[in-house]
Amino acid sequence: MDKTVKKILIFFSIVLVFYLLKILSTILIPFVLALLLAILFHPLILHLEKTKLPRWLIIPVISVVTLLLFFVIINIILATSSQIVQQQGFLMERLKHKTSVLFDIVNYRFQSEFDFAYITEEFREGFDVQILSQTAGELARVLRSFVASFVMFAIYYVIFLAGMSNYKFYLQHVGGEKDGSTLVENYEKIKKSVFSYIIIKSLISLLTALCAGIILWLFGVKFVLFFAFLTFILNFIPNIGSTIATIPPVIMLFIQSDSLNPVLILLFLLGAIQMSIGNVLEPVVMGNRLRLNTFTVLFGLVLWGYIWGIPGMMLSVPLMVITKLFLEQSDSTKIVARAMGYPEK
Repeated sequence: MDKTVKKILIFFSIVLVFYLLKILSTILIPFVLALLLAILFHPLILHLEKTKLPRWLIIPVISVVTLLLFFVIINIILATSSQIVQQQGFLMERLKHKTSVLFDIVNYRFQSEFDFAYITEEFREGFDVQILSQTAGELARVLRSFVASFVMFAIYYVIFLAGMSNYKFYLQHVGGEKDGSTLVENYEKIKKSVFSYIIIKSLISLLTALCAGIILWLFGVKFVLFFAFLTFILNFIPNIGSTIATIPPVIMLFIQSDSLNPVLILLFLLGAIQMSIGNVLEPVVMGNRLRLNTFTVLFGLVLWGYIWGIPGMMLSVPLMVITKLFLEQSDSTKIVARAMGYPEK
């Protein structure tokens, strides 16, 4: 009976935790982002401290520079997004016209007389009213909440940067004489693995965005910076992110171009970049230890996407990697951690 009650309590505790994660998303998402960014820059702080630079100078300089850079990049992307929304009328008219021409070409090539009028009308009504209005509304919501979210993120970030320098002393205090050293050792392993994942994934996403941006620039696609940044961000969403990233710039070239051939070539090139970097280079660089199997990735994508929406989808892999590393620290949960990854060769 006691074991049954214990299992029931554990189940309800897990449900309560996920419920609180969803309810407190506006607080926890900046918290997690700040923690990951602080982990990313913590080794730089340790390196600068070894050069005898005063700590009171290192923390403020890194905080101000990184936050300012982050703020500028986000504002540039938001300004570009606003330009796209402002030109939505012109872009939609061009897209409608190009779609009608494409349907005519399909009928001509296949000698068919299929009536695309109904599809075209549904496309106009649904795409115009729903998607574009939702995009504009979402952009307005982001712009309104951006300042508050950024301030909260900045506070978390500075606190983490300042506090991480004394993490060994704090963890030894928490663990006590018996478990202090073990707690520090386990944290070091988790921090090193998370840092490796963030660095590798960021560099791979940056390489993908750079290659995609160069190709888009060569094809004369408008808003290259926006689409390159979108590629960088969406590559953090496993499986579907890289596919979604290729669609907007292809649609933009479809609107701009008078021929279908450049559009098809661009689609092929962007797809080839995503496939070669994501399926060939990334597994080699990442290695098996930090890789999650397909089922775990999909489960994390659905779970965190449901809890935190698009930010949750972007953070799903780092969060699942952290979960896997935590599970590896206990003998009773190591089997679950092994089930989440790939077998070591």
